[in-house]
Amino acid sequence: MSYIVKSLTLKNFRSYDDYALELDPNLTILTGPNATGKTNLLEALELLTTGRSFRRPLAADLLHIGSEYGQAHLYAQDGSLRREVTLFLKEGKRSYEVNTKPASVKNPVAGPLPCVIFTPSDLRIIKDSAEKRRDALDELGQQLSGTYRRLRSEYGKILVQRNRLLKENIFSGVLMQAWTDRLVRVGAALYKKRLSLFNLLVPHIKQHHSALDAKIQLHLSYRAEWMMGEYVPDPAGDADSPSGGDSDTYVEDCLMRALAANKEKEHSLKRTAVGPHRDDVAFTLDGKDARTFGSQGQQRSIALAWKLAEINVIEELGAARPLLLLDDVMSELDGGRRARLAGMVGTVAQTVITTAHIDYFEKELLGRAKTVTLPPAGGIPAHEKPVTVA
Repeated sequence: MSYIVKSLTLKNFRSYDDYALELDPNLTILTGPNATGKTNLLEALELLTTGRSFRRPLAADLLHIGSEYGQAHLYAQDGSLRREVTLFLKEGKRSYEVNTKPASVKNPVAGPLPCVIFTPSDLRIIKDSAEKRRDALDELGQQLSGTYRRLRSEYGKILVQRNRLLKENIFSGVLMQAWTDRLVRVGAALYKKRLSLFNLLVPHIKQHHSALDAKIQLHLSYRAEWMMGEYVPDPAGDADSPSGGDSDTYVEDCLMRALAANKEKEHSLKRTAVGPHRDDVAFTLDGKDARTFGSQGQQRSIALAWKLAEINVIEELGAARPLLLLDDVMSELDGGRRARLAGMVGTVAQTVITTAHIDYFEKELLGRAKTVTLPPAGGIPAHEKPVTVA
């Protein structure tokens, strides 16, 4: 199944009061000066495909200034199949409809039409905190698996409750043990899902990185300090394959022992000291820590390779062609990396790119793209539709 997004329609969304955009099935370039709302269009597409935004906005933040309600609508097709997703904004809340039916936990927005978004902030994934790298894995996993979505949500809720007890100086007892048991069970399951996804990404990341920087070798590792010994997920399923221990309970045992060993630390910090919420991904270039010793260009090569690998994994697991959104990243890349990315856009996935500088693109790419020029800052009249440059 590979949906192609045909159109995006906005009503009182961000900087747009009334706007319609038709997308090319392969490549659409949105160009115009800064502050014309280019990123707002990508945000709407992400919200309508994944149910979330890289900006982490409140519902009220998405409304056009002075408006009490708003909506965004996406129409996509896959042969005779259609997919219409509508986001409603009203009274500080968000709600969705999919093919005119209310979306719920059982009928989520994410899944059938996956999306990969690449923004300038993603170029800092190596330098940023471990949370950024965990989020990158989890947000991809949530698009691919309902189980992954449920585990991440449930683990977050359990963590909040357990930390609340620790802040109230409740370090033992029946209630604390109950939340600890739940944290261990759900945390172990989330860890296994996340590690399996990471292992799928690694060969693709290395392949793309080699194409960008062939002279230097990249190595990636998933770091969970609470794990004792090596754990290798079974490629045939979710079964454990630990180097020692009971295969059914090995990961849970490791997490329970780590929590017990860190009780004094939890007393001091008043929060859960170990678990999947503290895990990280490490990158080395020719054996040296890329976060410390890698140049800005080298770090950006890793980030770009990561994003391109997400496309590979989505297609590998879901047999779906994702929507690729690139928000002004061309201006952040040097000529070689820009050329590598340009050679893939519109071919590996339906792609939408924003840019303030159309001259970043070669004539070959412009020749196969639909270019939409947005008006200068100051708002877009309700009657005005995109201007398409042939």
